[in-house]
Amino acid sequence: MLGFTLDGEVDEEGMRKLLMAIEAKVVTHGRIRLLGNIKNVSGFANYQSFWDTIKGKRDLLDRIEKYAVLTDHGWLSAITGGIDYFTTRMEVKTFKLSEGELAHQWLQGDREAPATAAAVKEIDLGDERLLGLAIVGQLYPADYDRINVLIGEKVKHYGKARILLEVIGTDGIKARKPWEDLKASLKFYKDIERVAIIGDQSWLKTSVKLSDLLTPGLELAAFSSIERKRAIAWLD
Repeated sequence: MLGFTLDGEVDEEGMRKLLMAIEAKVVTHGRIRLLGNIKNVSGFANYQSFWDTIKGKRDLLDRIEKYAVLTDHGWLSAITGGIDYFTTRMEVKTFKLSEGELAHQWLQGDREAPATAAAVKEIDLGDERLLGLAIVGQLYPADYDRINVLIGEKVKHYGKARILLEVIGTDGIKARKPWEDLKASLKFYKDIERVAIIGDQSWLKTSVKLSDLLTPGLELAAFSSIERKRAIAWLD
């Protein structure tokens, strides 16, 4: 665990020291949990510049498991969900300044999935070139690592990967942004040609259509659960 206090303007020297401290913890422990004590910050732009610097260190960002924010700034609490959106592997939660003990307890809580809980299941699509995956529960770092291994095998053998992703449990990935949530953790993103996303959620097709517009070079399409054969044919 590592704690820091932000009280005033974000300065380069302070950010340099914070990043060095994060790097040291990552080298020692592999992963890290942050406690940010945000007492005084000069508005949204100043805090955004602070977080943009953290985002720029993608290798470090992927190593942060949890980020507890202590603040009495209402606007900062409101944007916490936005931070959580682009940090797929990180849990983010806001507490009041007086709730330091609760924040510590939350950070110390174990977020690892039980050994018996399989959040990702491989689906046999009857074609070795295609990768079928079903999201059935909460995804954890080990699940993302497994997904990367499976995609990597397809890329190694076939040059490119074509994936059928079935969203069964909406707790597994962030609701309404299934592909956006996953792609931030994919190592072989540029080697994926097509992704067919299957689900009966009312928002799925609209979400996938938007993601398709934002991902040039990659084809995305949404199908209902009764359109499995059509989805496989589209991948092929």
